[in-house]
Amino acid sequence: MTSSQEKDERDDAGIGASRAFREVVEQARDLARIPRPILIRGERGTGKELLARFVHAASRRRGRPYLIVNCGAFQDELLMSQLFGHERGAFTGATEQRVGLFERADGGTLFLDEVANLSRSAQARLHRVVEYQTFQRVGGSKPIRVDVRLIAATNADLDAMIRRGEFMPDLYDRLRFAEILLPPLRKRRQDIPALIEHFIAQLHDELPDLGSAQFTEAAVRDLVAYHWPGNIRELKNVIERLYVSDRDRTIHSSELPLEITTTEPIRGSFSQRVRAFEKALLLNALKDVDGNQRAAARQLGMTYDQFRHFYRKYRLGELLG
Repeated sequence: MTSSQEKDERDDAGIGASRAFREVVEQARDLARIPRPILIRGERGTGKELLARFVHAASRRRGRPYLIVNCGAFQDELLMSQLFGHERGAFTGATEQRVGLFERADGGTLFLDEVANLSRSAQARLHRVVEYQTFQRVGGSKPIRVDVRLIAATNADLDAMIRRGEFMPDLYDRLRFAEILLPPLRKRRQDIPALIEHFIAQLHDELPDLGSAQFTEAAVRDLVAYHWPGNIRELKNVIERLYVSDRDRTIHSSELPLEITTTEPIRGSFSQRVRAFEKALLLNALKDVDGNQRAAARQLGMTYDQFRHFYRKYRLGELLG
């Protein structure tokens, strides 16, 4: 990682003047100096990975590797191979030796995203590595010692998972030498204007041919008032879509997605207002579950067929992009 990249990551993580967010940044900066595991918790889209990068960039390990693994993206066997590597012939398809992420991250930082998705057996193996910084490759017998700073993140309720027997309390205790709770965007609304400017500046650098763009004061007020179930990630996606599609480079409230502006009075007949509200409810439910229609239907207490009817009626697929 270059020094300019490190600076960008520190700057990105530090955007916001709200007290809630400044306290998080100061906590992360203090913890960066201590080479112990950190558990970052927060709703989806709150910037957990960005904060993990900030910790690495602010630490003495900043010149060393920073690697990421999504613990929910692999089946157990493949995840163990990703983390610990494997020896040739360890399993079907293992035609050569592979070095895992723990070895590659030696001296640096390994970010375990969605750590709550680990199986119990994977948790047990990870606990040993966190405890002793020693492991064996899959199919190997030689102990390998590393010096890796672990940062784990989740949006799950680990306390409830422990009560249900789904997460090891010993691993939980080891991972949370320190715990950082990222506030949702709705609890740091005063940071939204600065985030909007930041994302616009990024887009202008990336797409200079489109020219710059600006939001009217009314549009910014609407964006600040919205509850942002998808947090910073959702805000960034909205800004990007509007930035690319706007023609006159001035974005008005009328151009904002309907679910954002339905908190304001809607002109029209009773039936028109009901339709607008229905549409917003459906869109918000979809965004809460990353577009999964069955999950959105369950969230709204509807059958899948009922949800599909409204999905087609309001052409929600086009709105979600």
